[in-house]
Amino acid sequence: MEIKRYEVQAGKYTAHLTRLGKNEGGEVVVLFHGYFEDGRIFYSQSGKGFAPFLMQHGYDVFVADFPGKSMADYRIADGLDYSQNDIITQIIPAIMAQVREVSGASLLHVGAHSWGGVVVMAYMSRFKDENIQRFFSFGAKRRIGRVGWRKWVYIDFGWHYLGKRMTNKYGFLPSQKMRMGNEDEPKSYYVETTAWIYNHQWIDPKDGYNYLEGFNNYAAPPSFFITGAKDKILGHPKDVQALMHEMQSNTVKYSTIGTSNGHLHNYDHINLLTHKDAPNDHFKLIVAFLQDKG
Repeated sequence: MEIKRYEVQAGKYTAHLTRLGKNEGGEVVVLFHGYFEDGRIFYSQSGKGFAPFLMQHGYDVFVADFPGKSMADYRIADGLDYSQNDIITQIIPAIMAQVREVSGASLLHVGAHSWGGVVVMAYMSRFKDENIQRFFSFGAKRRIGRVGWRKWVYIDFGWHYLGKRMTNKYGFLPSQKMRMGNEDEPKSYYVETTAWIYNHQWIDPKDGYNYLEGFNNYAAPPSFFITGAKDKILGHPKDVQALMHEMQSNTVKYSTIGTSNGHLHNYDHINLLTHKDAPNDHFKLIVAFLQDKG
């Protein structure tokens, strides 16, 4: 598997792009990771995963890494801090611009996992990017509206109570130390994200921009939201559908990936992307969605 890597300058921050394969001239797909992750949620060095699957179907695939992630020399634990507003207003626009410059394509497909879908949607609300052809997401939700022991353990206690104290102690959210994921997260990003998880309103904590109102005058691209039937808290089907409706797209699809809908497994938040059977199960749904020009 051929890999090319690019640095992306976004103001004072440096993000990265990984380009997979030799499909220059093919339709371009840009993938954004979620919280506690980097771009490797989409691919492995051995050529497995969702990004290689798209590459094998002829797409020119770019995988984004936010600053301090994956191959970055300067890490979150070294003192790198940026906000959610920085991601939406500086980092994603710079990544999209560089993909267009490198590929020569103005029209892009965009995909995301988990919270990556939220910040990409926020970018679309702000910048009205009409050259996004299709948008799709895996387990993306904004508010966690479920009640019960899972929300109390993972969100109210783990994310909010313990996360706040650990962030104040270390100056960043030590996700690896807390065994939340593979990547640490900046303090400012954590603080602004928390405001959205609990609030019905979708308002930027930094500058007051109303993302819901932003979708009122934006023709959102055809979109496809999927999540796993076994995802009980981080991408619960009802929360994913709530985010889907916030986009206000006239052309939107949704699917729960589980055995009751004819799939091989009931997938959870992570193995929706990483399970060995995913290429022969639901990944093909995304390709069909991208190929549907109707």
